[in-house]
Amino acid sequence: MTDKTTKTKTPAPARVDWKAGHGVLTGTLNATAGALTTTALGHASGMPAGWALMAGAAGALGTIASGLRGRLSAATLAFRSTCWMAAGGWSSWALDQGGPWQWPQLGSLAAAGIAAGTLAVGFAAHEEVEQAKRAHLLLIGARRQIAAEWTDRIKRVCSVNVTVLGIEHWPSGAGYTLEIELPEGGTTRRSIADRTEALGSDLDLPDGCGLQVTPGISRRRVLIQVTTKVLTDQLLFPIEEMGEVTTVNNPVPIALLSDGARAEMDLRQASTIVTGPTGTGKTNWLHTLIARLSQTNDTLVWVIDLNGGSIGLPWLNAWRDAQINRPGSRWAGANVPVPGVDWVASTPQEAKRMLAAAVRIAKARKVAYQDAMRDANDDKLPVSPQIPEIVIVMDEGAEAAATREAKGVLPGASEVIRIARAMAIRFVLSVLRVTQDVLPDPLVRKMASNRLATGALEDSELGYLFGWRAMRAEDSFSGPGSVLVGTEGKQPSKARQPRITPDMIEEISALTSHRRPALDAPSVQAAGADYTDRWLTERCGHLWADTLAATTVPAGGTSAGASHGEANGSGWKATAGWDTEPTPTTGAATDDLEALWLLPSARPDTTPTDTDWADPTTWATGREQAPSETAGAKDAALRLLRDAGPEGTGASAMERALKDTYGTRRPVLQNWLKAWVESGEAVRIGEGSKTRYVHRDHAPNA
Repeated sequence: MTDKTTKTKTPAPARVDWKAGHGVLTGTLNATAGALTTTALGHASGMPAGWALMAGAAGALGTIASGLRGRLSAATLAFRSTCWMAAGGWSSWALDQGGPWQWPQLGSLAAAGIAAGTLAVGFAAHEEVEQAKRAHLLLIGARRQIAAEWTDRIKRVCSVNVTVLGIEHWPSGAGYTLEIELPEGGTTRRSIADRTEALGSDLDLPDGCGLQVTPGISRRRVLIQVTTKVLTDQLLFPIEEMGEVTTVNNPVPIALLSDGARAEMDLRQASTIVTGPTGTGKTNWLHTLIARLSQTNDTLVWVIDLNGGSIGLPWLNAWRDAQINRPGSRWAGANVPVPGVDWVASTPQEAKRMLAAAVRIAKARKVAYQDAMRDANDDKLPVSPQIPEIVIVMDEGAEAAATREAKGVLPGASEVIRIARAMAIRFVLSVLRVTQDVLPDPLVRKMASNRLATGALEDSELGYLFGWRAMRAEDSFSGPGSVLVGTEGKQPSKARQPRITPDMIEEISALTSHRRPALDAPSVQAAGADYTDRWLTERCGHLWADTLAATTVPAGGTSAGASHGEANGSGWKATAGWDTEPTPTTGAATDDLEALWLLPSARPDTTPTDTDWADPTTWATGREQAPSETAGAKDAALRLLRDAGPEGTGASAMERALKDTYGTRRPVLQNWLKAWVESGEAVRIGEGSKTRYVHRDHAPNA
């Protein structure tokens, strides 16, 4: 431990705050002591008694003038002026009777001080009530003026006679909500909603501000939300709230509305679609959604991102650094048992596995949990930490329609949205636009009752997403961070999303990792190896640069990728031999066009000398795999497994024991262990990073 951490900070010396106001007790003591001291000084200097009375009268006039300027009540002014006159009268009497230090003078001063202090409590409470009344009356007056202006404005712009029932100013200070009542005779709120742009122009609102018309408590009640100021301050994700455990059965907060309330989405019942151009904050919002789902103890998040899995990678960093004890990482040696997201699919093949597993889980749950649904008297699966909900988040949805292979992902997503709601599997899809070219299946949009837009370039995009309820694009967004939220087919509302940083993501991953539920047994059985083997190196190793080791081992025993990394000092490793260091060239200058064509090949010449170019079967591709299994390696691995006893071992430990002698690597050992488990030679215990293998002779039930 360093000296800096062992030092104890010396507390700062206490200081008197001379600017602090007096309370009833201190004010009474201060006034009594002041009167006594002033009178004693006057007696010592031979001051005439009349001067003290004049000083009391002057103080009374001064406190009246100050009170009038501060708009104090008449009762308070009378009490304070009386106290000044009483002090002046007592001082004059004491000076006339031989000084303040005699018992009659001291006793009368004490009695007057006690009486003043007692009465001060009552007058202070009275003044507080009076000031509250005055503020309320002023507010009523201001609201009456606003109400009168809006009555005239709606009559002038919409030709509708309305009654303003109430005005509520937002805590954020960005605007207010107006409640109006429509007249009888069949007038609908459409007559107001269709004229919102004209009303905003009549109100002369700043750019970026607007009006939004929403239904009230009845058909004739209408709420008009008026935004008068654009809030540009950046909101940070409230990471301090992650200590509270929530449930997905309750609505999840996803943004902050303009009026200061929280926008919430029901992710237990509904699927969600997010749209917006690049750079408007879609991925940031998805990160905040994953953070809120991580706050629950009954939700597992699966991620599909065909753009390299980028949205899932930040949620794996803390867990991976803790597992491999990465030097220099703050998570090295930390207890982070599981990653922030339960499954990451960055390729079309992995995404198809995930969606197929989700469909199998949904169908298996319908059979396995019939009794649980009967006990809950519900046709939907009761979600709990023992039976968690699965939320599949798909970012960069346009990538799923970019290639023929990727297009095979969309049918699986549609099937999950279509059949898995009751079995607690929900889908969150992010796309650039909700048009046919990006989202070919219209069913996805129609069945997603949660809809959020982070931006739009055309009004028609918002209209296609929210219907006729949508506002104009220029009135809906004020830069990155602003969103438009619509739930359950209701009028969309303007809101702001918080900013979440990579450091926050890692902090949340570590903080909430211990409450992450495990997938229930029937679901694991239905998903099979597609789920249990999701973190094998051959399936997820490409997500990290340090696992991109070369699979081709040349005769020299060093992989091409490793030799390249050592040569350039970058540490980057590739999966093939194409990045081998080029052979140094000599001869013609490279700036000569003819010399460029005559340069030797950058690849080393690995063509066998006995190649018969007339026989294609003898041609070599340069990708031939070296023998992956040395004689005796498999027997040695089996002996290691047997010698490990009841504690068992794993592929990593076996690799460390065998790689120097036999050159056996982890993927080969994992295949052997898997084959031994299938044949009954070994037993697999645990999941994820805690997986270990025990020989059948030492199995728990042997």
